[in-house]
Amino acid sequence: MLKRTLRSIVSAQATLLYALMARPRLFLIDTFGYVFRAYHARARSGAPPMRTSTGISTEAVYIFHNMLRKLRATYNPEYWAAIFESSAPTFRSEAFAEYKANRAEMPEDLAEQLQLIRELLEALRVPVIQSQGFEADDVIGALARQAEQTGEVDVVIVSSDKDMLQLVTDHVHMFNPVKEDVWFDVQTTTQFMGVPPSAIPDVLALQGDAIDNIPGAPGIGEKGARELILRFGSVEAALERAAEVERKTYRESLQKWRDQILLSKKLATIDTSVPVKLCLEQLRVQEPDYQALKQIYKKLEFFSLLKELQLPEEAAVDARAFESQGEMEQWLAAIPAEAPVAVSFDGRQAGLSWKVGEGRAVAGEWLPALKAFMEAGERAKLAHDVKSVWLTCERLGWKPAGFRDDVMLEAFLLSADPAACACEVLVEKYLDRKLGESVAARAACVMELHQRLAPEVEARGLKRVYEEIDLPLIPVLVAMERTGIRVETSQLEALGRRMDAEMQRLAQRIWELAGHEFNINSPQQLGKVLYEELRLPAPVRYGKGKTQSTAADILETLAAEYEIARLVLEYRQVAKLKGTYVDALPALIRPDTGRVHTTYNQAGAATGRLSSSNPNLQNIPIRTELGREIRAAFVPEPGWMVVVADYSQIELRLLAHMSGDPVLTEAFRRGEDIHTRTAAEAFGVGPEQVTPEMRRLAKAVNFGIVYGQTPFGLAAQLGIDRKEAEAYIRAYFELYKGVKAFIERTLEEVRRSGVAKTMFGRERPIPDIRSKNANARAFAERTAINTPLQGTAADLIKLAMIRLHGELEKQGLRSRLLLQVHDELVLEAPGEEAQAVGELTRRVMEGVCELSVPLVVEIGVGPNWRDAK
Repeated sequence: MLKRTLRSIVSAQATLLYALMARPRLFLIDTFGYVFRAYHARARSGAPPMRTSTGISTEAVYIFHNMLRKLRATYNPEYWAAIFESSAPTFRSEAFAEYKANRAEMPEDLAEQLQLIRELLEALRVPVIQSQGFEADDVIGALARQAEQTGEVDVVIVSSDKDMLQLVTDHVHMFNPVKEDVWFDVQTTTQFMGVPPSAIPDVLALQGDAIDNIPGAPGIGEKGARELILRFGSVEAALERAAEVERKTYRESLQKWRDQILLSKKLATIDTSVPVKLCLEQLRVQEPDYQALKQIYKKLEFFSLLKELQLPEEAAVDARAFESQGEMEQWLAAIPAEAPVAVSFDGRQAGLSWKVGEGRAVAGEWLPALKAFMEAGERAKLAHDVKSVWLTCERLGWKPAGFRDDVMLEAFLLSADPAACACEVLVEKYLDRKLGESVAARAACVMELHQRLAPEVEARGLKRVYEEIDLPLIPVLVAMERTGIRVETSQLEALGRRMDAEMQRLAQRIWELAGHEFNINSPQQLGKVLYEELRLPAPVRYGKGKTQSTAADILETLAAEYEIARLVLEYRQVAKLKGTYVDALPALIRPDTGRVHTTYNQAGAATGRLSSSNPNLQNIPIRTELGREIRAAFVPEPGWMVVVADYSQIELRLLAHMSGDPVLTEAFRRGEDIHTRTAAEAFGVGPEQVTPEMRRLAKAVNFGIVYGQTPFGLAAQLGIDRKEAEAYIRAYFELYKGVKAFIERTLEEVRRSGVAKTMFGRERPIPDIRSKNANARAFAERTAINTPLQGTAADLIKLAMIRLHGELEKQGLRSRLLLQVHDELVLEAPGEEAQAVGELTRRVMEGVCELSVPLVVEIGVGPNWRDAK
């Protein structure tokens, strides 16, 4: 009821109230109260915890910071202060031992952030006030009354705690930043609470407060408390005249619980006599300490906020354009033979730098004169994202050579964080300045970054993976992106018509089940149909407001029992495939090549896997008929064939090798079907007695172990009881004891070092492995188990691509690599080369690394990607 009342009265009044404040304002921020509510609201929303790459929890700091920024930007306060709770016992806990006894202990990851919030406030130059032995409410009350008595300022209490409303007067207002910026004056408070502000402690004394564990008067609720206080004016008067109360339960409660009621009023009343002295001048709003703020933004990895600070742009960098071709040639000639040159190039102008603090720009009519330098293999060069620079050169008809370092790849090796590898982020993180727009300044930054990052790559033991995998892969990816892949548009058009008909069929059936037509793509309309009209059960998710989710994972839980949920999932899948591929691919065909050219990102996935974008050709589903039909539209040159090479169960084979488990190793060496072997052992039957269902369960467990799956996750995947899932996992570890030991060993090492490593030494930081947050820690443990396997598989296929590309060139074959999709390589080959290239690919992929178990590659040849697969 109170919420409905609040919504009805505050919308128009808030603006008027704020406008009527004529005097300067002192904003008193209930820091703990806001942080607690914001933290728990985010947790209820299901949002993942915010962490830095080193494991520091940051969500409470981030939310609090954004509230402060909005407060200052919107209301421009003249004075402000952040009020903190006392760490010492207060008079309330001494008067009533059970006071606040119901409150849960502060989560450890929130407690860790309170000191960070203090550091943030110091950097923002927001005064912090705290009084030992008193709660923040009392300190705020004392400061508010002192400020009111000066007659110089109006006070704004920033809090979402309705108990604070008792402090509201004509010159003390309350502002709730959680509830869409709700403002309270005397009138609004009276309407909202049902009594004047001064009577709020009396109401709380009768109704009690479950949050603070204030007992109140048994049998008197919220409505009754308001009625009694409105009638008698105060708790004391109600107690004195209790005999006049007609309702028996109220009368007896007042008579029997007098002392408890008076204690409750004492607990509920904010003490405005706290010995804290107001000094307005010390609370005047100041400009932040930008250097300190920059350091805390960097520490907390608030990179978007860091960008907004007024960092110097390329201070102390000599960055300018050449004034003549002769000057450029003279500058190039003066570079020492052994000095590498950093290059920044966008096709219209180039930036060059060979020493820290100096960069030069080449543009316009002198740009063609740079061709010889860019093609000189003996001249060592480096760039941020060499592949992009290389492809840009090729579009001008140049043949770049000599690129020996890539700052983006160096940074990615150190962080395994795609978001942290952009050039502007690296400049701000390592050089403490903003990346200027000048290509000359950019080149100078790239040179300086290389000098910072290269020694760290070597010191961390990452040079081998850098020099043997990441750098040699660049020309391979360049060739693949340059080649592209043909797409048969007429086939996509026909498929698009089929998809339209299928979507219409599904929509008609969905509407039939719903009883009327509605927009299936609208979550609001779909939610109304499913949960209000058809009464389907579904968990509630909290985000911006309380919503009944129509997300895929929710619908999947309903699909087994409710046809409409299953059909909506099918409809969405068809619509997504059509929009993402069938409709989009023809528009991405380059007119000059007649092909689609995806972009491969070496720094696109924390595991080390390549990612694909514009378009993403790694997410076309293979297990659905429509996904396979889309793959059928990818075709080779006329008269050529598609060759597909796919590692068989590579992560399970790596698990056998890295764990040394004798049973798993022997099974792979003997060429057994590992899922059948697991099923036979788990169910105690011979291999010939394993049913398809048994094999399906064993397969789920085998791959579940690789991905660190919990019994809960396995139960959800298989639709079985959790105890049954636990039994399957237990049986697995009884069979493969070496795997269990490997997992325990891996977790112990990651807890010690904070990073998971591939077989080749690539690292992935796992900061949450020691997190106090159980969910974050569990996710980190699953990641720690999977990363060595998935990351090593990624490294293996990269090595195979490098060697295969070299063999194709060495043997003078016309066949060429087109795509890499996780554990699969796709090539196109002239008809006469197809079989031989398939065998060459098998030899290269299977022989890329010697393991304790054989690597097995399945080869397929066909007229399109689907049929070859």
